[in-house]
Amino acid sequence: MNKADQIAIKKILSVVPAWTRVVSAKEAIGLADCSLLHCGPPAKPINNLVTPILNSAAVACVFEGWAPNLDEADKMISAGEIEFLAAQDYNVVTPMAAVVSSSMKLTEFSDLNNAGHQSWAPLNGGGTGADPVPRYGYKSQAAIDFLKFLNQEVGDAIADVPSLSPVQWLPIIDEALIKGDDGHLRHLEAHKLLLSTIVECLGEEFLRTDTYEFIKQWPFFHLNFWMAASKLILSAAADVNNSAIISAFGGNGNLFGFKIGAFKDRWFTCPATPPLGKIREPHTLETCVGAFGDSAITEGLGLGAMAQMFCPDMQELHKGYTPADIFELPGKLLMSEHPGMPMSKARVGLSVRAIIDNDLTPILELGIADKHGVNGGLGAGIFRPTIEPFLEAGRLLE
Repeated sequence: MNKADQIAIKKILSVVPAWTRVVSAKEAIGLADCSLLHCGPPAKPINNLVTPILNSAAVACVFEGWAPNLDEADKMISAGEIEFLAAQDYNVVTPMAAVVSSSMKLTEFSDLNNAGHQSWAPLNGGGTGADPVPRYGYKSQAAIDFLKFLNQEVGDAIADVPSLSPVQWLPIIDEALIKGDDGHLRHLEAHKLLLSTIVECLGEEFLRTDTYEFIKQWPFFHLNFWMAASKLILSAAADVNNSAIISAFGGNGNLFGFKIGAFKDRWFTCPATPPLGKIREPHTLETCVGAFGDSAITEGLGLGAMAQMFCPDMQELHKGYTPADIFELPGKLLMSEHPGMPMSKARVGLSVRAIIDNDLTPILELGIADKHGVNGGLGAGIFRPTIEPFLEAGRLLE
């Protein structure tokens, strides 16, 4: 690493991410009415947004009361009355098709070593591929009703947990990794730790609520917490002059992209082809949307696919689709073991310089969804971005 990358890695490793609040997007970042945050790099004009995201946008418009029904919401979007913004440009991360609107509840993560440094993520809906959860991009009354449950009942129920004491997240992930999670698609162990933390705080009365039953049923509820924590960690590397360390990472279905410390306001992008994996029958690759979602931020940190050595379940799930060099990548592309994860010794800090020097791009595991926004989640697979955007970034570095 050069001096700039050493500074960026030092800043990443100094972050102590902790869940500190549940707060609306308006309160967190001043998100205005009729503005929506989406995953990945900016997509303008809006016809560059994939159908599942536009479906979630229509649901959000009705949820917020900006439109009386889904048909009118579609008209608002088509008329350009809704502003679409890339979530990571505001230190927010959102999964797959899920959008963020002004009154939606976000989990806020703060750096305990830097009081002014925060990141946010909406609540995850859990659910199967057939359920009307936000990340799959269904457009229906059921999706509206579920969004209300998630933001009102669930969000209100868990708000007291971090207000009593910040919940540090690196110890949760460190323990989860050595017990078989990967920090992206498998959350069984991290979910147990999150649920026990919530129950311990809220007491036995919480065990009799619908919110408890919902969270208990869906380990994927944990994902968005770790997404926010991962974004908090990586955003510490933003705006480090000449640094090639990744600070943003994600796809919007048409483009996949990243940002690095040297250019905090610039996305480097390549086509977002569909992830390759086991797809729910009778669907095929032709019906899948391109790589999308800000959950890729966990991969930009260094977990997920590049932490498959911890996770036999994901090795089996992606068998036949994972490139043969998967276990070489952490040592070649990730710059440091994280001292905050001493049990797993997980490596973090994805470097564009290392990608170029080794002529190896990172491997990501991502959820797969129906590109028509009708059939929801179709599985999970492997996506490997092309090297061109990394070379482009490298040419601009000193």
